[in-house]
Amino acid sequence: MRITKQHFIAPILLGFCLLAPSACAPPVDVPRSPAQIPPIAPGMARVWFLRDKDPQEARGAPIIYANGQSVARSEPGAASFRDMPPGHYRFTIQSFGEPTGYKEVQLAPGSQTYLDIQWGESWLHGRPGDNTFYPITMSPELGQAYLNSARSVGPAQTPS
Repeated sequence: MRITKQHFIAPILLGFCLLAPSACAPPVDVPRSPAQIPPIAPGMARVWFLRDKDPQEARGAPIIYANGQSVARSEPGAASFRDMPPGHYRFTIQSFGEPTGYKEVQLAPGSQTYLDIQWGESWLHGRPGDNTFYPITMSPELGQAYLNSARSVGPAQTPS
């Protein structure tokens, strides 16, 4: 009996059809639809904290500060948010040696701000020393795209 390519194509396609939905589905704990993310409370502004998962970075989950008060932890590969009163904020990240950079942001009622927590060489950001964390702002379009690919999305937990 001669086996041709056609004998293998149908079972392979069937296998992909059966495996693809479960292999490509997001984890259960990831809210993906806007209905699962609560609306911004009236008179508040939302700040999103976004962080890529970098295999070379091994500094854990540093604390994010707003005007010196801890507001969240930066988890690798995750996104979280905090609703805050409108106003002027200076966001910094927990330091592991050299001080981190900062980002000053003016929050307006009903606005959404996306802070990308970056990790890299401190000398690239005007500071001598080792690697450090620093926040940068992202456009709403990039922020939304990031939320669609984040491992988890939800409210930020205040670190103790």
